[in-house]
Amino acid sequence: MSLFHANAGQAEIIRSVQKDQEHIEYIRTALSEVLLLLSQRHWFKYNALCKLIAEILYHHYAILNNLQTLGEEYTGIIQVDDNYVMLPNKAIQLLSILLEYVGEHVVDRVLTYLQTEIDRSEELLESVKTALHKFIDTLRVVVPFVRGFHTSLFYINGGKYHISKRLTGINYASLLRYHSIYGYKVLGYVTLTQLVLALAARYRQYRSGPIPKIISARSVSGKLSSGAALRSQNCALCMDTTQDISVTQCGHLFCWHCILNWLDKRQICPICRETIKKTRVVRLQNFSVELDLSS
Repeated sequence: MSLFHANAGQAEIIRSVQKDQEHIEYIRTALSEVLLLLSQRHWFKYNALCKLIAEILYHHYAILNNLQTLGEEYTGIIQVDDNYVMLPNKAIQLLSILLEYVGEHVVDRVLTYLQTEIDRSEELLESVKTALHKFIDTLRVVVPFVRGFHTSLFYINGGKYHISKRLTGINYASLLRYHSIYGYKVLGYVTLTQLVLALAARYRQYRSGPIPKIISARSVSGKLSSGAALRSQNCALCMDTTQDISVTQCGHLFCWHCILNWLDKRQICPICRETIKKTRVVRLQNFSVELDLSS
C-alpha cells in the first residue's frame, strides 16, 4: 500500500531533524570531551571529526535495526522509499547520511584538486588557466547557495528537507493524519527572495573584480610562514572590517566583541552552527583575516 498521500509536512520533518540534532550534539560533546581528556594535541587535530562520527553512530544504529530515529519517533514520521511503499534500503540510507555531512567537503576537495592540476599543467595557456580558476572560484561561491535554494523550495512545496534525501530518493511519511503546510510557504518565499538578492550581489561583485578567497584559521599558519600579502576582510557578524580578530574552536574568524556578544545569546558558531564556548575563543595578535592565496 502506497503512503504517498501520507507524506510528512514541513513542520514534522523540521522538528524531527531538530530533535535528532539535539541527541547527536550530546554524543558529539561526549566524544569531544573524551578526546580532550586523552590528548589536547589530538583534540585540536581531530575534534572536527567528532560531529561526523556522532552522526554516523546515531543514524547507523537506527538503520541497522530498522528503527525510527528519536526525532522521527517524536514527530510520528518514518522514512520510506521513492515509491512510498517500503522502508529504504539500508545502504541507501547510509549513503544519504554520508552525502549530507561530507558532500560539501568532498566537492571542495575536488575543486581544490582540479585547481592544483590546472596549475601543474604545462599544456594550458596562462589565459586558459586564469579563466578556469575564475570559473572554479565562481563554483565555490555558488555551492553554498544550492543548499539555501533547496531549503526554500522545501518550505514552499514540502517533500525532501535534505539534498541527500533527494539524491537517494528517500521520503518521509507521517503516521499522523493532519499537518500544516501553509505557514512554511511564506517562509520559503522570503528565503528564496533573500537568496536571489544575495546571489545577485555576488554576481555584481564577480563582474566588478576577482572573487575573494576566504580562508579559515585552520590554513592560516602555513600562509603566515610563507610571507603572503595581507588584505582586509569583513566580520561575518557586523559586516564591517574585522577588529581584534578572534578565532573559534571550529576555525572561523570574527571581531572579538562581535563573537562574544553572539555567544551570550547562543552557543553556536554563526557560520557552521557547531557548538562553541566563550572560553574556547582565542584572540589573535598581529594578524589580518585574509591572505592573498595567489602567492
